[in-house]
This record gives sequence, structure tokens and C-alpha cells, in this order.
Amino acid sequence: MNAGPRKDVSVRPSLAAGRLHIASMEPVRVGMPELCRAGLSETWLMKACGHRHWLALAQAHGLSVPDFRDANGARLYPAFTSVRLADGCLENIREDDRLEFQVTLVRIGRTRFRSIIQVRRDDENVARVTMESAFVRRTIKGRNRSAARCLVAGPCGLLSSADATPPLRIDGWDRLAGFCRTDRAEIATHLIDPSPHEDFNGADFLYFAAFQAMLDRAEWHWFHHSDPLLVTTGRQIFYTGNIELGDQVRTTLCGIVKKGGNLSHWIEIARSSDGEVIALGFTQKRFVERSANDAPLRRSALP
Repeated sequence: MNAGPRKDVSVRPSLAAGRLHIASMEPVRVGMPELCRAGLSETWLMKACGHRHWLALAQAHGLSVPDFRDANGARLYPAFTSVRLADGCLENIREDDRLEFQVTLVRIGRTRFRSIIQVRRDDENVARVTMESAFVRRTIKGRNRSAARCLVAGPCGLLSSADATPPLRIDGWDRLAGFCRTDRAEIATHLIDPSPHEDFNGADFLYFAAFQAMLDRAEWHWFHHSDPLLVTTGRQIFYTGNIELGDQVRTTLCGIVKKGGNLSHWIEIARSSDGEVIALGFTQKRFVERSANDAPLRRSALP
């Protein structure tokens, strides 16, 4: 069940120093839709944060609903270029917990925006999610691969922030998340056939949260750790492309590090039709033991 916004000044957006800040954006009372076997569902969390990123973009453009258009009236969509989850404590969340979403939106380019979303339960941090997006439209009707960046018609209340860090980029990287590009290997592969009912969004694109879910499906296929479970503490995904309905994707485990009760991996996601890499995922997880009833999960050493 979703709890409505509190009726106080904290939910009102403030626009200062080139930043849109919303102290409490659509808080949620946690129930079964938000949970998974290991606490808060990361896939649900990504969808929830993506929704709030989209709503914040609408507010920044003075729109009552997120209906973005270019100068010719064509529909635009904020396509994510990267998403980062940090300081994850997802295993601590239980039914009836109340989650608050504190959103700060900044402009980092002509078509690019970044939101920093602090997810909290009472005074406890649950995760910090950083999302970067660019507005795109299809240049060929019905073709996801034809998406190109475009400007929103009309004014935006956010100017490019001079003190914002540059956009996250994956091109030309050498070292990232503890992995070296020259050490890339093909340790394991797994083929996934995305479903129109689960993996594509209402704009007919392969949904950004489906990429994260595919990383978890591949991880489960390769490692199959059930007790203790692997729970995400950090993840960074760079999106470089999309697919058409009916195309399969191939996940490749390019690197893995196990240390103590932690596991890190680097996975590529590529289209099967042409082998083009459409995303890179760098993930940090820890092992947690299942507990009886509603007790929190316990951290565990690597089995």
C-alpha cells in the first residue's frame, strides 16, 4: 500500500542554486509488492526511483504530468544513461516499514539530468541511488535502436550546474569498481529472452530496471547461492543501447572477486542479433543468512 505525501512544507519542491530539491516524494508503506526473499526488492526500488526521477523532471520543466515534447510535438522520453546504487542495506527492510524518498535533481548538460535519491526508513539510510538520463526520441517509428537525443521544447527551471560533477561515462574506461578493462575474460555466459509483459515498459523500450533484473537472473544461474543469500550493497549500470521486441540478450561474466563475506562481479549485456554491448554492470554484494520469522537477515562469511 502506498502512503500519500505528508501534508507539510517538507513535500514542497524548492529550487535553489540550480537544484530542484524535494524533501519527501511519494513515501511508501512497504508490503509484499516491494519485498523479495532477501528484504527490499532492488528491482522494485529501481522502478520507484526511476518514477520519482521522471516526476522531478516534469516539475523542473513546469509540467503537471511528465509529457515531454520536442519543438515538433514529438514525444520525448528520459532514457537512463547510468544508474548507481550505493550504501545498500536492503536486507533490513520488512513489511510495514515506511520508506521516504529525498530527491535532488540537477542539470548536467543540454539534454542530461542527474537525480540523487536518498532512500530512508525513519532515521536509517536504506540506499543512495544516483540516476542520470538524457531525453531521446525515436527517429524511426517503432525502432528502439533509432533513439537519438533531443531537447525538450519550452523552458526548464534548471540551468546546467557549474559545480556538478561531469556525467558518468563508460567509453574509454581503464579501471572501474575494482576491475581492470584489460583483464576482461569470458568466465560464463547466459542467454535471456526478454518478455514484453515483464521487461519492456509502456514506451515499448526495454526498461532500465529490466537490465538490473537480468544481471540478477544471470548471477542466480551461475552461482545459485540460497543460504546465505547474496544481497546488493552497491551496483553501477551503464546503458549504451536497447533492443527490439523478440531480440535475445547474452550476459557475459567478465570478472569476479570473492573476499570474506563479499562478492563483486562485472557483467556485459549484449544483443544476440548483432553482438552489440547494450549495458555494463558492476555489482557489489554481501552474503546474509536467512533468519526465522521476521528477524533481520544476518551477515555471513563466504561459505
